[in-house]
Amino acid sequence: MFRLSALVALFGALFGAWIVGSGSAHAQNQAPQYWVTYAYDSSTGAWGLGWGRTDRQVTINEALSRCAKPGCKAGNVTLARCIAIAEGTQKGPGFGSGNDANTAKANALRFCQRGPAGSTCEVTAWRCGGN
Repeated sequence: MFRLSALVALFGALFGAWIVGSGSAHAQNQAPQYWVTYAYDSSTGAWGLGWGRTDRQVTINEALSRCAKPGCKAGNVTLARCIAIAEGTQKGPGFGSGNDANTAKANALRFCQRGPAGSTCEVTAWRCGGN
């Protein structure tokens, strides 16, 4: 009886290690998740984008650094591959994110176009990380 219980324990330990090892390999094969954000200073119109980083705070710091004005404030920080900015003729810019450039640009345009009637918007920059 002792041998059978020892064999069952050994099998359980080996099988459990294989399951854990398989989970680690699966996690390593998953695509990394990237943070994107923007920084904007409403008094000067300065802006900066942060993208392509797996560390949230580094992404924020990069956007603030690229904005480069004392009044810059970080905006929405989200997990996505791309970020875009659309600038309008009668309102501040619109920022948008998405997992591809076209989605990020479309979202930026949509937010920019929420301005006054007659405002026209154009995508002026976009960046994608993780290529």
